[in-house]
Amino acid sequence: MAFIFLNAACGGGGGDNSEPVADDPITAGVDLGEPNAPPATPPATPAAAYQYCTRVPLAARQAGQRQVRDFGAVPDDDRDDTDAIQSALDAMKSGETLVFSPGRYLISRTVRVQHSGVTVTGPKAIIHATNPDSQALLIEADNTTVSSLTFTAVTQGRRTAAWHSRIVVAADIGGGNYRTVYNTVIRDNGILGVGNPGTSTANSSSAGGILLMRANGFLVTGNTITRTLADGIHVTAGSKNGRIINNAVRETGDDMIAVVSYLGTGNPVADNASRELANWNARLDSALVRNVLIAGNQLSGQYWGRGISVVGGQSVTIARNTLNNMPRAAGILIAREAGYETFGVQNVLVEGNLIRDVQTQKPPYDFQNKFASSSRTGHGAIEIHAALFDDEYDDNSLRELLAVRDVLVRGNVVERASVSGVRAGVNMAQTLRATDAEGRSLERSTVSGLIRNIGVVNNRFNQTSDALRVLSSDLMGAGVYCSANQRDGKDYRSNACKLPAAPAVQGAPLSCSPEGALL
Repeated sequence: MAFIFLNAACGGGGGDNSEPVADDPITAGVDLGEPNAPPATPPATPAAAYQYCTRVPLAARQAGQRQVRDFGAVPDDDRDDTDAIQSALDAMKSGETLVFSPGRYLISRTVRVQHSGVTVTGPKAIIHATNPDSQALLIEADNTTVSSLTFTAVTQGRRTAAWHSRIVVAADIGGGNYRTVYNTVIRDNGILGVGNPGTSTANSSSAGGILLMRANGFLVTGNTITRTLADGIHVTAGSKNGRIINNAVRETGDDMIAVVSYLGTGNPVADNASRELANWNARLDSALVRNVLIAGNQLSGQYWGRGISVVGGQSVTIARNTLNNMPRAAGILIAREAGYETFGVQNVLVEGNLIRDVQTQKPPYDFQNKFASSSRTGHGAIEIHAALFDDEYDDNSLRELLAVRDVLVRGNVVERASVSGVRAGVNMAQTLRATDAEGRSLERSTVSGLIRNIGVVNNRFNQTSDALRVLSSDLMGAGVYCSANQRDGKDYRSNACKLPAAPAVQGAPLSCSPEGALL
């Protein structure tokens, strides 16, 4: 998981679900019926493309095309095209499309989309970033589409700021008080780290591939992302109402798809429960990620991090993804992390995914031997855990607010995991240390947090050390709901299966009208 810093740490702004949506909503694709219904048979092969609500906005209002070359950007001449590309973006009007003709364009700093209603496209065009410290295509305007472009880069090790990623949705990042960006479509792009001419390494980004910060109403679909130095796709800073569908992410240097909601804004060790409570409502509004569908993605072979993670978030569906070769950690992680001072987690549906080879293989690509020099985590293929600082746990309100609750794991297939198919409630006790600006030593200890209302239903576990392992005495006492699970072809039931009723979990409440409008 990337810890995105802007000055101190990532923040954001947002609002509740009653916020207005701009007047060009993401439209629906093929309606497969109720997306939360369990599959009749869990998949035995990689999932087919996910087709629910994947259509991008229609181009009926397009006002015409403009060519980037008309502003002086010439492909394949090995000259810096940054100023010409920025001039072209600044000249665009709502409804217009900026087209990159085939070839390779060089940028030496971040370029910005600042006018709403613009499409930026370029089949067979490559935008090559030559500066490891500033390489983003930054989307700051509503109703923007970026499609069919290829992004390559020179990198010199991992960076942490937003402008170190390649396609970024964020507005007003200079002050860290982000403005909402509505209705963004990022589709059919390549962020590629293989065979890049002129690069010092085989990486595609100094940080993440696609970064969404306070995005409302977004579609990320059909993209191929390889060898980013941080997360492949990272959703944070109060982003909501979005779909991450049918992307291919491989060989990244951290989580391949991550949903992260930061409660704190600085060093977690220097914070305390009283300040967290005082800032709770403002941070809930501005920083909690909610209503996100992650479906039909093909993920494999990262050398660090997890496959799909929800570390702080609300109402998330993780459905019909295929995850192969998670060398170091969980295929899917649902967690509250004290060390990143995140929110808790509520209402997550993990359904119909195929997860293979969890901590059984080496990664195919290991930048600077990061995997080789570290140890495997022992996470479950699907890992559920919660960590709180001891002062958070001692506060009755925070202890409940920061829980991981209402998680349903349904209809998944887990094959060849060196650890458990589902593991929940690992001991999170440790002491974290830091140094403040005056050089004083700080420390803050963590304990295991609450995990509540977990369901494990109709899953198939094959060649795993355990099918379900509950390590917390608290969770073991409350119990987990179980039904119709199998291990190696035989009916399976753990002694942790004590919860009498299935959790009422819906995941992301996304629906589409017959006419194709986002509801």
